[in-house]
Amino acid sequence: MIAPGSHSQVPPLKEARADSPTGRPEVLLAILTDLSIDHRCYKLARSLRDAGLHPVIYCDKPLHPLGSAWEAFDVRVLTRESHLTRFLPVFFAFLFRLLPVLLRTRARAWISLDAPPLFWLAFWGKLRGRTVVYDSHELFVETPLVQGRRSRRLFWTAWERGGFALISRAMTVSPAILERLRAANPRVRFRLQPNMPFVSGNPVTDKGALPPDPEPVRLIFQGGLRVATGLPELFEAMRLRPRFQLEVYGGGPEEEALRAAALRAGLAGRVRFHGSVPFEKLEGPMAAAHLGIHLMQPVTGSFALTWANKIFDYAHALTPMLLSDNPAHRALLEEFRVGVLVDSFSPEAVGAGLDRLAAHHAFHLEECRKARASWHWEAYARGLPEFLGL
Repeated sequence: MIAPGSHSQVPPLKEARADSPTGRPEVLLAILTDLSIDHRCYKLARSLRDAGLHPVIYCDKPLHPLGSAWEAFDVRVLTRESHLTRFLPVFFAFLFRLLPVLLRTRARAWISLDAPPLFWLAFWGKLRGRTVVYDSHELFVETPLVQGRRSRRLFWTAWERGGFALISRAMTVSPAILERLRAANPRVRFRLQPNMPFVSGNPVTDKGALPPDPEPVRLIFQGGLRVATGLPELFEAMRLRPRFQLEVYGGGPEEEALRAAALRAGLAGRVRFHGSVPFEKLEGPMAAAHLGIHLMQPVTGSFALTWANKIFDYAHALTPMLLSDNPAHRALLEEFRVGVLVDSFSPEAVGAGLDRLAAHHAFHLEECRKARASWHWEAYARGLPEFLGL
């Protein structure tokens, strides 16, 4: 398991270079999200490869080693450090080194994974007559990182609007975000591509009942450790419920604060932090967990409307989940009741939700089993090459 911040463990990757003929149509993917933990980019690249295309991924230096899943793909690193260490210098270095690639590439379709590469690809793609697609992972300008500073909000709003003005295709992760973006950009053709696992993404075939009292009930949280995760409230709820143990997989700016909060709550030994790990390494921990945690508080529009990948990961692992109450989660539970909604701002509500989830575990487990048949990547990926104009 890789400790957060272990820069020296990152293996050397292929240097950026001019495209070479492969016999298959190339698709260019540009990403400034840490590729070592970005499951969506992998799923998109795999779908393109399986359709007979040649995806070429341009990224900044991953903070952690890439997992084995990326070995079969053409990954080209454009910077000497991760954007997670110093964003602005890496951002501009990435754009500068990407430019000669954009001027020479044979790829007819270019995909911007989230907002940072968007305007750069849209501008040069327009000049070169390429099809540029924006893959919006969230409402980028309504995330806490952007909303927290006026200068950031103004820059990224202009950046995204400029990109939308130059493209004609975009896709995103949830119906609510799609409708919000479509209303603001009526001339753009949109596609819904939820961040769901592949149909064979998790080997779990079945799970039994929760262990009898007083045996431990294993909880799992996987994802970024940033503001509004609801974890401090969960820690407080766990103080009065000694059966529950929590495994945390992920890193981020709030990790140290969350570690301290767990200690203050007296949960040493019952809450364990594992840091960021490659996405393919999460299958085992999710399979071993009894209940999943996704208590992201809807403090911004993006948090309220996004379908996070962990929801579908938990369902595929037959792990019923505790979800924060927001419009996106309500819509999902109308189809399959894979978990329980709670007000994640209140430790009392979170605790009551844990109790309800445990009491009705068998019912929610069966709902997860039903959801797996519909909630998978392939159900939405059909026609993806045609959408890219290939």
